[in-house]
Amino acid sequence: MRGTPGSDASAPGLLWGALGVGAFIGASPVNQLRDLPQRHVLIAIIGLWAMCPIALAHVGDLTSAVIVFGLGGLVGAPFTPVAYSFLQSRVEPEEQQQVVTLWTTGSTPAAGVPLIEPAESTRGLRPSGALTMLLLPIAALTVLREGQAEE
Repeated sequence: MRGTPGSDASAPGLLWGALGVGAFIGASPVNQLRDLPQRHVLIAIIGLWAMCPIALAHVGDLTSAVIVFGLGGLVGAPFTPVAYSFLQSRVEPEEQQQVVTLWTTGSTPAAGVPLIEPAESTRGLRPSGALTMLLLPIAALTVLREGQAEE
């Protein structure tokens, strides 16, 4: 990570290693997450994920950055399986392939890569987190309204 005090050539390895460990731990209970209300789990994941790049933009040392990366992996890992399961439960079987393809196509740029890469790492973190945070009320209104209509 450029600009992180005390970072050297091993810093990216430590950061990505922390993300991997966090993702492994976060992916482990995915099967148990099915027992929770999926709408609420998705909203929580979006909100928590949005806070990770914002927190990362404010850390001043490598240890804190490693912790934030680990938390990012922990929070982000369940998103894809939970989102795909939710989508598949809401979409007719004959429409699933098209919807999943569209979802995947849209989720790649939504991951913030286009914002972070040109901004030389840390300058793009706040806008990426803020834009993801904007998804939170949209997701909450859409998903919760749909849930109320079913009840």
